[in-house]
Amino acid sequence: MKVKIFKAAAVVVCLSSVAAFGFNLDVFGWFKKNNSIDSMIEYVPADTALFLGGVSNKKLVTSSDEMMAQFKGNGDADAFMKLLESLPPSKGLDFVNWLVKDYYDVASNGGMEIYQHYGLDVEGARVIYLDGVFPVTRIALENEAAFLALIKQAAQETDVTLGAETIGGQTLTTVELVNKDDVVLKLGFIIKDKVLTAAVISQKEDKTAQEQRFALAKPTQSIMADSWKKDGEAYNFLAASHGYINLQNIANAILDKDSRAHQQVKALVGDDLPELSNAQMQCKDDIVNIVSGVPRVVFGINSYDIQGDDMAMGFSYALEIKNANILGELNKLRGFIPSYLNTDNDLTLGLGIGVASDAVSPVLTSLWRQFTTADFSCKSMLRAQEKLREQNPAALSVFTSMAQGFSGVSVGIFDIEKDENSQIGLKYDAIATLTSEKPEVLAALAGQYLPMLRGIQIPTDGRAVNLADSGLPIDAFVAIKGKHLVAYSGEKSQKIAEQLTTEEVVQNGMVAVAMDSTKLSDLVMNFGQYSANMGNDCTDLYTVSAALRGVPFTLNVQEGFNGKGYESNWSMYFQDLAKIKNIKRKDLLNSFNVEYLDEQCNWIDTGIENFNEDGTGTFVDTDESNRCNVFESSFKWSHFMGFITETSSDNRFRSSCDSEWEKQESIDFSCQILGAKNTDFYCLQDDSDYKTLYRYTQK
Repeated sequence: MKVKIFKAAAVVVCLSSVAAFGFNLDVFGWFKKNNSIDSMIEYVPADTALFLGGVSNKKLVTSSDEMMAQFKGNGDADAFMKLLESLPPSKGLDFVNWLVKDYYDVASNGGMEIYQHYGLDVEGARVIYLDGVFPVTRIALENEAAFLALIKQAAQETDVTLGAETIGGQTLTTVELVNKDDVVLKLGFIIKDKVLTAAVISQKEDKTAQEQRFALAKPTQSIMADSWKKDGEAYNFLAASHGYINLQNIANAILDKDSRAHQQVKALVGDDLPELSNAQMQCKDDIVNIVSGVPRVVFGINSYDIQGDDMAMGFSYALEIKNANILGELNKLRGFIPSYLNTDNDLTLGLGIGVASDAVSPVLTSLWRQFTTADFSCKSMLRAQEKLREQNPAALSVFTSMAQGFSGVSVGIFDIEKDENSQIGLKYDAIATLTSEKPEVLAALAGQYLPMLRGIQIPTDGRAVNLADSGLPIDAFVAIKGKHLVAYSGEKSQKIAEQLTTEEVVQNGMVAVAMDSTKLSDLVMNFGQYSANMGNDCTDLYTVSAALRGVPFTLNVQEGFNGKGYESNWSMYFQDLAKIKNIKRKDLLNSFNVEYLDEQCNWIDTGIENFNEDGTGTFVDTDESNRCNVFESSFKWSHFMGFITETSSDNRFRSSCDSEWEKQESIDFSCQILGAKNTDFYCLQDDSDYKTLYRYTQK
């Protein structure tokens, strides 16, 4: 039982911290510039598993005001509070619910209103970290009285009694969150030197532990004072928001029974916490040593800009690799990513994989040698070494030699559309590339294994060969362009192929992804229709298309090894955010024409559905001549987190207008809303074995 309580308590801890202080990083958590973060870092324990810091300024606080105006009545607060209902009820959760609702009520008025309402410092710092397993939030205040008044109001309106304790000579205000099975967790607040510290405490902790948690005493060892700034410089993070997950600290917390995190969990769940096995204890040093080679995942915001309804943002994360020998070998694997995947050129979907094939066998052999000669004491590791010694990766050289000089492959799709004049009913604009020091060798290999290229001599001077001349039902060209073997069809792809002729081949990455959600939605829709003509069910494709059309964005991802580890950089651009429709309950209080998508990709009228304010609804279907109803249903309905659920239905059916009504079995119905616009939306019914996509259009 205590394990279940601890799980619930852990959720409460996280939710209460996020809900009560979701505003501490604004709606996005992106702030900038104030040195007070240095003093906060002094109180962050070095063994923390998670750290996130940021500094605000007025420009960033107000930049998202137009977007935040959409918070008003969007239903997010109700969804959050519904989530909290799954936890053991308490007055403390009522208190958290109040704060969540209050935040969403205020957020729609803009960033400055949030800061003034809660008394926050517009130029202040904030940090979130873990003290063992307990989350801590610290945030600079400008108006202490405003925050205290808000807390008192929340307590008064939820009938919560605020507790008061004294730690380190300071008054700690508390709200009880959980009190069950000898587990008592409280949410505590302290304001000192214009910094609010909020954290969760357990009744089983001593005052010394609580003083450290509320920044009244420094930990024995803090994180390095300049580490946060150095991370920002190393990874080009904004001071707005960046942090890390410490994998080495997590490994220590799990495998070291004397760690603070382990002791805190033990105090909460007692004998329900499984003891570490002898094998785990024996392997602790080996596992921690391995994890120390990849100690952290760092993450943060690199860029952020809002202009009207458009938003551009860049963020990145990286797995740090501290073993210089391993990192040096892995960097040899980097291959070539063509530039067309990184630039704005009407691309709908693109993927690039860069791998230096000549390095694969030597690198794997080197890593194999390092692992099989490592000094382990753990039996599991020793067994793994023995098994791996039997698998010498040098044998891979037989296969990689076939692709000697190969460094990358890419695919780019610009468009797929119906074309009645084409033998296959479609017109493509797409390109595929293979990059190699000797593309003519790849061309010869392709001629041996691909029937469509058999017997075709591809010129080495850049001239293209049209495969339609050899019987292919579409105009598709193959050519050697510089160091690239390319296959393409369409004007845009031809232009990219010509650009590759002079593009320098360098080791510039390992993975690249480019996507335009709006264009991809149209493309998938077109392909769905083509798939239906081929006798396939297009429901899945139309579902993907419906989901993509809901949020218009472009995405570029670049990943690969570098001097710090494996890094992933994401760049996203959201257009016309104000037009993104988030269906609320009130939007459903209407009458809708309902259609379903059949297996041939046709929309079939199925009836008219009405949703009433009192939670009741009706659905009717008429005969083919629209002379009378042949199916009628009344039901209870609800809307939660993007799902429409209908229960307690009372149904009746007749085969014609002259037939008698027959009562039918009550059937529950649920569907997920997708791709909403002002007057219509899609809704997916997924019963595991069977999917149906519906389209609701407001009458």
